[in-house]
This record gives sequence, C-alpha cells and structure tokens, in this order.
Amino acid sequence: MINISLYLYGKPEWDLPTDDGSIDGDLLKAHGNKLKEHLHKVADIVEKLKKNGWDYSLALYSLELYKEDITKQEVKKELKKLGISLKAINIMDFEDEE
Repeated sequence: MINISLYLYGKPEWDLPTDDGSIDGDLLKAHGNKLKEHLHKVADIVEKLKKNGWDYSLALYSLELYKEDITKQEVKKELKKLGISLKAINIMDFEDEE
C-alpha cells in the first residue's frame, strides 16, 4: 500500500516565524494568510487524489491518503499527470506483512 502524507499545520510554536518569541497582530495576520494559501493548495491536491480513488484519514499534523495495489513508480506517474508536485507531499510505501 502506498501512503501520501500532506502536512496541514503544526503547533504555533513551530509555525510562527518569530526569532525572539514576540507576537503582534501583523505577524498573526501574515501567518494566517500564509496558512490559508497553504491549506488551499492542500485542498486542491486532496480533491484531485480523491477523484482518482485515494482514501484518506486524519493524523496529528497531516492528512494521510492511501491507495492499495499501486507501486511507488505508478504513484509518481499519477501525481505528474494530475499536476501534483512531489515537493508538496511525502510518499511512503508499506509492504504487506504476511
């Protein structure tokens, strides 16, 4: 089984771009805009994959999409065909345990 992990967002401590820990309204607004843009890109990827037979589940900081009976090479071809950048995702291959 192949799994594609799409990062959604993390802890504010990880995500907010501040070196000294100071927070103000402008920082939060800018980060909110960045987060909105990112989630819209993720939404486009999710819709494309769901239309192509991928199932999904939520994880702590990501959305996990998976598909049975497909190889990693086939996934890469599918992603290219769908216009999904390999930089936007993390592909994992889980072999069946018997």
